Amino acid sequence: MREYRDAPKLFAEPTPDEIRARSRRNIAIAVGLLLFMGLVAASIVMRSPV
Repeated sequence: MREYRDAPKLFAEPTPDEIRARSRRNIAIAVGLLLFMGLVAASIVMRSPV
């Protein structure tokens, strides 16, 4: 009996369009994360007493 954990053997090769879309998505996520980190850092600096 096959177990559900058996690894698949066949994978679909991504097309060049899919690779470009993945790269754009990764860049957008990275930029969003950096902006969020900057917002958090700025709010910490603004709240800290001088």
